[in-house]
Amino acid sequence: MIGHSLVALGLSEMEEATYRALLAVPDCGVTSLARTLGAPEWTVRETLNSLITHGLAKHVTDNVFAAVAPDSALIDLLSDRLEELRSGYVAFSELEQVYRDAQTRNGAMPGCETVRGAEALRSRIHQLQGQAKQQVCKLLRPPLLTDDSTHAGCDDAVKRGVEFQLVYERSMLENPVIMRQIRQAADLGKRVRFAATLPVKIMIVDQRVVLISESSHQPVALITEHPSLVQLSIGLFDQVWPTAVPASGGHTPETIVDYDGLPDTDDRLLLSLLLAGLTDQAIAVRLGVGLRTVQRRVRDLMDAAGVDTRIQLGWQASRKGWVT
Repeated sequence: MIGHSLVALGLSEMEEATYRALLAVPDCGVTSLARTLGAPEWTVRETLNSLITHGLAKHVTDNVFAAVAPDSALIDLLSDRLEELRSGYVAFSELEQVYRDAQTRNGAMPGCETVRGAEALRSRIHQLQGQAKQQVCKLLRPPLLTDDSTHAGCDDAVKRGVEFQLVYERSMLENPVIMRQIRQAADLGKRVRFAATLPVKIMIVDQRVVLISESSHQPVALITEHPSLVQLSIGLFDQVWPTAVPASGGHTPETIVDYDGLPDTDDRLLLSLLLAGLTDQAIAVRLGVGLRTVQRRVRDLMDAAGVDTRIQLGWQASRKGWVT
């Protein structure tokens, strides 16, 4: 069974299947390839032409094709994708410039509005989250000037089935109020993760509206439906989310094991902090317990997972769905 996909490199499922078939049978004809793939010959021929464009296939004769070796073709494709990701980060400077321009013009840009003041900002966050129909995504870094991290206008949204994905900058774990909010978010079924650093504070609602907050102590934010800014924000979030460390959450049968010793909500949070790179002492402070309690709970989790090292514990925790 194929365990990994090349879709992330920009290939369609048909292109990937055709490339894999070419690798398995060198110098393959269109008719034979169509039979192997169970697809019409015209579809296979179009796909082969696309693979040639990508540098993944080549003509042997008019109707016979061969795959280009992965060590050259896929590396080039991967390099192109990495360059696109790098360009995405560079392009985010456009957000900052648009934000400053919008402030200067007092929100005159079409599709953008500037919100000033803690109460006004709190109200708009509450409103946006209350209007969400499918998903709310956030990158959260200090300072939090309002209760924008978890609760404003979202309890009803969660009940309506709106998915919340929250990424906290790790420095925020030093704040006991934030830790309490993280626990509450996990209990509500929100998906919470931690990242070492975040470049900007954003909230994306239903992939159509973005709120960008200035990382200062001034309660100012830009709210925009501008397509380019929305897509840039979504692109940034999609780059951060997969590499962030999962926190506890998701009260489902797949992620919670009722125990005698297997992770409850606090133990899953402990695992998340451990995977985020915090020391035992730092975890103890965040959880409001003693150092020995943390060490004992880690030992209990290692025993429950049947492992001898913390590295093995992290791997088993991910495999078993203790952190999601």
